[in-house]
Amino acid sequence: MTFSRYSKSAMALHWSLALALVFQIGLGWQFETLQRGPNLFVLYQLHKSVGIAILVLSLARLAIRFWRPRPVPLADTLWSRRMANLVHSAFYMVLIGGPLTGWLLVSSSKIAVPTVLFGILPLPHLPVGPAVHAPAEAIHAQLAWLAIVLLLLHTAGAVRHQFFKDEDVLQRMLPWILNSKSTAAGATGAALAGLGIAYAAGATLMLTDAKPSAPPTMQPQATATTPPAIVLPKVEEKPKTANEPDIAIPIKKWSISSGGRLAFTADWNGTPINGTFRRWSSDIRFSPDELAQSHVQVTVDLGSASTADSQRDEMLLGESFLNVATHPKAVFSSSEIQLVRGDKYRARGTLSLHGKTHPVTLDFTLQIDGTTAKVSGSSSLRRTQFGVGSGEWAATGEIADAVAISFNFSAQSPP
Repeated sequence: MTFSRYSKSAMALHWSLALALVFQIGLGWQFETLQRGPNLFVLYQLHKSVGIAILVLSLARLAIRFWRPRPVPLADTLWSRRMANLVHSAFYMVLIGGPLTGWLLVSSSKIAVPTVLFGILPLPHLPVGPAVHAPAEAIHAQLAWLAIVLLLLHTAGAVRHQFFKDEDVLQRMLPWILNSKSTAAGATGAALAGLGIAYAAGATLMLTDAKPSAPPTMQPQATATTPPAIVLPKVEEKPKTANEPDIAIPIKKWSISSGGRLAFTADWNGTPINGTFRRWSSDIRFSPDELAQSHVQVTVDLGSASTADSQRDEMLLGESFLNVATHPKAVFSSSEIQLVRGDKYRARGTLSLHGKTHPVTLDFTLQIDGTTAKVSGSSSLRRTQFGVGSGEWAATGEIADAVAISFNFSAQSPP
């Protein structure tokens, strides 16, 4: 039995893939030239989502190509038939190889950023190392250029058969029947217009992001606005009698119990990267009634930083960021602890990190029940102020300058 038209499923997949591919080309055309920021990150996610959709549709189209009968090839010269077969085979290489190399790109990136397809379905990373990144990037770019060439050749071949050889090639792939040459011309124009609109849609999305807004700074996990400190009224002291002894209120020493958490959050193109420090110690001498004599010192083992991604952690601990080989510790030392309101306090002091020392403020909540205290709080620091992030990572367009710090723990004091 001879078929003169492709199946409905083949038609739907053909035109869906054509529009998606042209949209991808328009979307990705200017990725390397635009300023990076959170808006561009959203477009990257869309680009990845459409790419995986193309991969799935291409595999379905390839299966249907072998499963469902196809129209017999049009009579043509030997070189034309070979060229047509070459173009179709190359199209499958682009439609499958393009998304796969893109998947390899994001899986081998220096900073592992999760991919969520169309904001709904998480896509796991492929188990590859950073050595794959450069060749995958080169192949991905070349496949994009090959796609443009193939689209032009495929369109030229269809126009040649339809209008120069007077063969109803469009009749085989369009979902409706063409009754005249004028209808065929109109259908050809509509198809080209649709492809042009798909390209313009992708390119327009890129152009609207040419001047993205500045990436949002990370706010502490406590309230966005810290309440002002309360200035307590001065109390007139009662004169002491000659025999009245001085009574000093002891400053309690507190030991942190196991199970505490010291965490940080950095913003990468609008996506929060969460991490923790597994090893840290403290010297806490604190009494609510003697804040002037209270003091807190925390020492953090920077080599214990973890973001639950080995590749990303290796980069974080290396020379470009924390450089733990040279600066293994970070130390916060308070100079003033102040009551803010109720059980809320503020500790001002200095942080020594990455060979630099700058003022830092911690806001925390303290609840004391006998010899047990529960503490939770937050802070925010600027990584560039401490020189964290060098070379290409010194700029704040991709990785935000502000890093949020949060902590919670329990502590014990002797009775």
